[in-house]
Amino acid sequence: MNMSLNQVASVLAFIIGIMSIVAGGKAMQGWNPGYSVLTWLPVYNFVMGILALIPAVLIWMNHRYALIASIAAFGVHAIVLLILFTAFRNTVAYQSLAAMMFRLVVWIAILALMYFQARKGI
Repeated sequence: MNMSLNQVASVLAFIIGIMSIVAGGKAMQGWNPGYSVLTWLPVYNFVMGILALIPAVLIWMNHRYALIASIAAFGVHAIVLLILFTAFRNTVAYQSLAAMMFRLVVWIAILALMYFQARKGI
């Protein structure tokens, strides 16, 4: 099976979305991960997990809005991470920061794959 870089990026976006849905959903249902969780963060993770499925599908379809949707997902995560580092630096758990940084790294990889796929097509 010969997958394009966009298809790999789409699968990554889908996986990171499902991971956020599962983690956010479990925390919203009362699962205690063993550290203090900001009350709004599981809801954010759940919603962004669902929204991450949009760029995943758009990337797979090579839709013209795939790049915009992916940049938007990355941007929202970057803004929330910045908020966590500034406004909530004394209350947010290290694990929450690590999870957000992981999401950002995955979205950087997704955007890089899309970039190289576009360059390959030139």
